[in-house]
Amino acid sequence: MYKRWVLLQERTKLVLGLTYYETGNFEKAIEYLSAVSETDENYPKALLALAWCYLKLRQFHEMIGPLETIVNKFPDFYALPEVYLLLGQAHLKVRLYDKSIFYFSKILNLFPISSVNDSIYSSLEKQLGIFEKSIEEQKLNLILLETKLYQTIRLPEKKNWIPPFMLEEIRKLNQRRQRLLEEIEKERELIDQLSETIKAIRLRMEIRTKDWRSFAEYGISRALYLKERTQ
Repeated sequence: MYKRWVLLQERTKLVLGLTYYETGNFEKAIEYLSAVSETDENYPKALLALAWCYLKLRQFHEMIGPLETIVNKFPDFYALPEVYLLLGQAHLKVRLYDKSIFYFSKILNLFPISSVNDSIYSSLEKQLGIFEKSIEEQKLNLILLETKLYQTIRLPEKKNWIPPFMLEEIRKLNQRRQRLLEEIEKERELIDQLSETIKAIRLRMEIRTKDWRSFAEYGISRALYLKERTQ
């Protein structure tokens, strides 16, 4: 119970931080996002949101710390391209042009030009569509089966006028009915997990399909131009 309470508290900090961000109260958002624990699974999300708050406030030096923490401690973070982009922009604003080019180049390395990659993502998109259709069908089947089971008349297990051998059969039928309902619940949980997995994959694909290379190439060009002007 205590662990759940702690998780709820951390989740509340993140939600409040993101809510204040959406309403434009960036100082208040920073207060809550900064309070998210390093041990919480949403910590990298809080750091990224924190960086966006500093960007909105044009506090570019403050952006760098949270973003570099993500790079150093969460190398598998799903929004790593966005992190590199913000790092490139932040260093560009504070006139650290070589560092800016370094982070923009990271994006180019993440998304090399390759027709093979495009083919793989296209095939994966088709497979995900098939999986999603199958999952929706399974959900519908479970709902129908559960409805039928709930509508089934629950037979009494104790009646003086019912022969003992029938009472035993009734008890077995009721137990089997209950087990089926429990199995349906487990199956539903599994399907929900599969749905969440597909959503996560789609999120990664959506991030990948953004034109990160164009952003990075523009950032590098801008950094080189500004660097040349200062020499």
